[in-house]
Amino acid sequence: MGRRAASEALAELAFAAELLGDACPWPIDAKATAGLVWGVRQAESASTADIARLPGMTPLVAAVVDDALADRPSPVMEQLKALLPAGLFELRKVKGLGPKKVQRLWRELGIESLGELEYACRENRLVTLDGFGEKTQTAALEAVAALASEAGLMRRDSVLLIASGIIESLRQAGEFTATGCAHVGELSTRSSAGAAEMVEIAGAFRRGSELVDEVVLVATKAPSQPLPPRVRVVVTSSSAFGRALLVATGSEAHVAALRARATARGTPFETIDSDDEDGVYAALGLLPTPPELREHGTLIEVGQAAPRLVRLTDLQGALHNHTTASDGADDLVTMARAAKAHGLAWLGISDHSVAASYAHGLDATRLKAQRAELAAAQGEGVRLLSGIESDIMKGGDLDLDDDALGACDVVVASMHQRYGLRGEAQTARLVRAALHPLVDVVGHPTGRLLLSRPPADFDIAALIEACARSGTAVELNANPARLDFGEPWLRLAKERGVLVSIAADAHAAEELGNLVHGIAVARRAGLGPDDILNTRRADDVVAWVKARRANAVTNVIINVTASQSVETP
Repeated sequence: MGRRAASEALAELAFAAELLGDACPWPIDAKATAGLVWGVRQAESASTADIARLPGMTPLVAAVVDDALADRPSPVMEQLKALLPAGLFELRKVKGLGPKKVQRLWRELGIESLGELEYACRENRLVTLDGFGEKTQTAALEAVAALASEAGLMRRDSVLLIASGIIESLRQAGEFTATGCAHVGELSTRSSAGAAEMVEIAGAFRRGSELVDEVVLVATKAPSQPLPPRVRVVVTSSSAFGRALLVATGSEAHVAALRARATARGTPFETIDSDDEDGVYAALGLLPTPPELREHGTLIEVGQAAPRLVRLTDLQGALHNHTTASDGADDLVTMARAAKAHGLAWLGISDHSVAASYAHGLDATRLKAQRAELAAAQGEGVRLLSGIESDIMKGGDLDLDDDALGACDVVVASMHQRYGLRGEAQTARLVRAALHPLVDVVGHPTGRLLLSRPPADFDIAALIEACARSGTAVELNANPARLDFGEPWLRLAKERGVLVSIAADAHAAEELGNLVHGIAVARRAGLGPDDILNTRRADDVVAWVKARRANAVTNVIINVTASQSVETP
């Protein structure tokens, strides 16, 4: 190890000391230590003796340098890092974020990782933070995106952005003419001459995976422009397009089952030509398996009941959306018009509640005033349902009283803080919220942020069971940074009869387009229209809420009465 490692160790030491401030266990001058970084890089040699003679070097700082030069763990840095969230050190990589700004993001907004920084930017939380503003927020988003592109996995929105960019460039070059998007947001294009030139997204993205390691396209013509990193294009003929798309979509188990089926029927798989996948399945005496159900080798025989999976066009509306009343970028009218443009008949507005001070959350008075604004905005061709995203507090209570909550058409309850509660404490907190008579939907239940923050530590099955008891729905947050719930828990929710709300969690009008990602994950979990709350008309959703609340209140009264009768001598 050399001077670069030593200077990096000093940069981390200065960063940690700045963040900790008075809580730092040693009297480290953060500014002076940061000033030594360049000196270490310019030292005559990478020897401890030379570096120790640098002006301003202290014995403690020299010990950290010595450990770095010897490529051994530094007890000083290990102790400092134990006092700080590990993700804060990743924020150092974001251009324009020095220690003071990172400290403010951490202390004032609770941001502890790159993913949380991105999410906060998309919720417009940096715009009003002193010393930041819109330009800083935009630059931070761009920097996070650049860092994410270097990672080994990509989120669905990144894949769709890359693939749609390639396909759009082909269309503009006159090589392909777009014919529209399939029900899960796949991009499918054909030439104006019919099926002469085609291109579609394949791979794990098409199977509804939440994270993807490469962008795969199947095309009948090779793109003329250079391809970005981690993009693979399978070039095939029009007549073999269906088979090539099947293979490129995968999975290995599903393709192997198809090959085995072809062999058993005496038809080599490679000889089956069709310009679409349905023709390949038909040649093998099978019904088409939806792409999202191809993780395994199970095939659907002709005569079997084909699964009816939810489609984007099944959605009548979407809950959990934000406006400028809290941390959204667009006002009520803009959101309503965007919902109509996306083919929705209704939209649930659920801005943050008062505990989310970082998001300018609504108290009971502002929430009441917003309901009046909702009534005035009902003439935009989309019905607006009044709601709130109420914070789940440490003990499982909500941050608004029952009168304020009960006046809303729909209440979404979410945790935004205290992700560090573990085991039984976190489980009890979320179960209590799910059993609250006025909680209609548990929002982004695990609190995870893909590639950034893991799910909170709690018994997810216990939460689902509580929702089954109370009739509360669980959310599938379609924001590609969350996609929370994931597939296994959605399957369990379906098994227990718990409704799922595919929520856009839109903080801007264009983010209603995120619903396509939620649909993909829902299909991967085998969910049909009847499993989804927002495939219902607005009147039916309101009626469901009223019936659920009445039943929940009855259950609470019965449980309390039973408990009191047992305890009575």
